[in-house]
Amino acid sequence: MNPQTQAAYLAESLAELDRALSHLVYSANACADLPPDEPPPNEEALARIEAFTSRFARVVDLMSKRVLRAMDQFEMYEAGTLLDVANRAEKRGVIESVDWLRELKDTRNRISHDYAGDRLPEILAYCREELPRLLATCKRIKEYGDTLLAR
Repeated sequence: MNPQTQAAYLAESLAELDRALSHLVYSANACADLPPDEPPPNEEALARIEAFTSRFARVVDLMSKRVLRAMDQFEMYEAGTLLDVANRAEKRGVIESVDWLRELKDTRNRISHDYAGDRLPEILAYCREELPRLLATCKRIKEYGDTLLAR
């Protein structure tokens, strides 16, 4: 991939992350009035929770699978495993730790595979708790990406 293509891909990835974050924040606000530790009282509440947790999972995917990899490509690193990508992101200072990213990915998998909604209260509580950290991390990623693109 040539430098112009890498820059365009990184810029597109950052823009997609921004859009996904906007949807995530909207869904988080839509769930703000729901009790934290109870099953949803009705279908409408369930739909709001599922939208929020799905959007949380989507942001985690975009951040880890697309944006961080786009940064690696831009900086001419060899494609590697998610662990390689996470280690470089931690070294850049854009994620708190590799373990935290792994925890996010595990939660993303639980969200995707909780078909019956049995773990919904637990997943909702986790997503609410981690949302500020996720938003702060995405802000750092965006700032770092913008710095790369300004070179």
